Amino acid sequence: MSWPARPTCDGHNVVLHEFAHALDAENGPVDGAPPLADRAGYAAWARVLGAEYARLVHELQFAHHGVLDPYGATNPAEFFAVTTEVFFERPGALRAQHPALYDQLAAFYRQDPAGPHR
Repeated sequence: MSWPARPTCDGHNVVLHEFAHALDAENGPVDGAPPLADRAGYAAWARVLGAEYARLVHELQFAHHGVLDPYGATNPAEFFAVTTEVFFERPGALRAQHPALYDQLAAFYRQDPAGPHR
């Protein structure tokens, strides 16, 4: 039997995924924009996550598959949840493939699971 929170570092973790949805719901609709510190934070969040979401949708049209699970292309809420999983499960790969996205999540979670930039 596989436990959802068992560390596998495969980029998939149901606990982290649902945690992201719970955070997202704290300010109203589950829309991929959790509560942020200020208006400028929302502008940066929308710019970066919007572009990265569009990039994932575009890449999937051509069968490209990187570190992000294709399920993240479902909608912005699922994108935030999927990127949260990868942020904690495969942080180095996320930072390498999506540095601006990694930086937004690091600022939001106040964590740097990939460690200092070298």
